[in-house]
Amino acid sequence: MNASSDTLKRAWWPGGRGEWTLVLAGANLMLLNFLLVQHTTVAFRHDEVAMLGFSLAYFLGVSLGYQFSDRLSARFVRWMLPVCLAVQMALFVGAQALFHQVSVAAGKFAAGGVLLALIAAFATSVHAIFLPRVVEAGGGLRRCYSLEIVGSLVGLALVPLLAPIAHECVLAAYFVSYAGLAAAAGAGRGIVGAIAAGAAVFVVQFGAWDRAAAAWFDARFYRWKIDEVALARYTPYHKIEVVRSGRDYRLLLNGKRQFGGDPQRTYAYFVAEVPARLLGAPKTAVLGCGSMATVGRIGDFVPTVRIVDIDPEVFGAARKYFSAYNRLDELHNWTFEADDAKHWIANAREQFGLILHDIPPARSRQVALTYTEEFFRLAKARLEPGGIFSISSLTPLAGRSSYGRRMLATLGKVFEHYVVLVHRDSAYFYGGGPGMREPGAEEIQRLLAAAGRDGVRVYTRAEIEAMVAGEKIITMANVGDLIYE
Repeated sequence: MNASSDTLKRAWWPGGRGEWTLVLAGANLMLLNFLLVQHTTVAFRHDEVAMLGFSLAYFLGVSLGYQFSDRLSARFVRWMLPVCLAVQMALFVGAQALFHQVSVAAGKFAAGGVLLALIAAFATSVHAIFLPRVVEAGGGLRRCYSLEIVGSLVGLALVPLLAPIAHECVLAAYFVSYAGLAAAAGAGRGIVGAIAAGAAVFVVQFGAWDRAAAAWFDARFYRWKIDEVALARYTPYHKIEVVRSGRDYRLLLNGKRQFGGDPQRTYAYFVAEVPARLLGAPKTAVLGCGSMATVGRIGDFVPTVRIVDIDPEVFGAARKYFSAYNRLDELHNWTFEADDAKHWIANAREQFGLILHDIPPARSRQVALTYTEEFFRLAKARLEPGGIFSISSLTPLAGRSSYGRRMLATLGKVFEHYVVLVHRDSAYFYGGGPGMREPGAEEIQRLLAAAGRDGVRVYTRAEIEAMVAGEKIITMANVGDLIYE
């Protein structure tokens, strides 16, 4: 037994400084990837483009590390470690501001190039230096690569454990492994101590610096007067920001405005109250939460509201800062379930009179899947006979973009009965199955007039079918056509 244990230990336990360097480099790289993906996503403000760009920078950086591994002295590599860490820290805090400044001066393409060049040169390239150096020093390629993979798996395992606690926990784990990497690579006590001290200050101050950077960007990009960044929290799914301007709070997810205050409750009225009034008092499901103003709009007269969102932290932020709109503390007929909308709608056994699609626009693959024919069919299956599925498009139907028309073409293929309202260039779709009572334009206009809403055009099925003729139907196979439209 002891001999067997010793053999297993020799096979998998790192032996010597070089092998520990590989394990730490693997773990360090995985933690860094997670952090940089979050920060570049916020900087680009387009999840899909950010992921593609980061992947390019990642592999370019690895290639650079391999290319120059045998051309850099050990002394130079050790002194390079704190310099690279300082650049990475600057990216953690300032990637969004940097992207914005370069965009203003030279355009988004140049801004993306600058950001990705910094990632390739000062982030992923650093960790790739060590594998070829250890192999050339006499380590077996298979064993060396296996040890780096083991370290990568350790780093990956730490992410789901630490990310739900706080972003600073992931940062701290990354910096600890980075200091360990520097020590294993032979850096002196002065360099390792400087890395540890700088990392400690950064973790402690990160929240304040991140809020200041967010306030700087929001004030310039959105032209808001920022009185306070009340919340800036990273979760495994989003960066959630709540900023205060005067008495108004605004919600941003991954740098994109999701709710900016709506004194007239316009969006919530059209996407939620109109279909609910047409049905009477429907049992309701809300997919996605945001500010949850839709719940506050109908909570007084519907029997139950089921709220489903993948990120419970978004729900918590909305409940705390947007209670004037969602009124969750006043209402007692709602429940919240933390789940992915696609998973929930495919597995739910309940049926609802009204299902509200309150998910952000399709600007990433994960979100765009909720705008496909397949998803709409799942939602339709969860409707009670005569029930309504409500969804909006804030893109003008008559504009150059075909985003809204493609969405309506896809909805029209799934739902046998529907009607579309257009108010100030925003379209609101109410659709159902064969049992849905399709309301006429006069009935809807009477409902709107009673609520003091005017300037609304009601489109019939025939008019919408003519408008979207020839537009692509969006399926799981071609969601990119909607994302990059």
